[in-house]
Amino acid sequence: MIPDEKTIKSRSMSVYKTLSNVLRCTFDELQNQCKLGTTELCLSIARLMQEHKIRQEREGDNVYYMLAY
Repeated sequence: MIPDEKTIKSRSMSVYKTLSNVLRCTFDELQNQCKLGTTELCLSIARLMQEHKIRQEREGDNVYYMLAY
């Protein structure tokens, strides 16, 4: 079941706070630190990227997420 907008916003802020404390994280690292399921984390990342608060970069075989300054 897809979470409601309020839940997505709350989880997005958790992801944002996590990224504000580190330089960058992979999806798996974020999932581990935020304790979110795959769907919840994907929705949070999508929301934050739409709001231009985070960005992603590929380095080799890895994709990293970081704050967008």
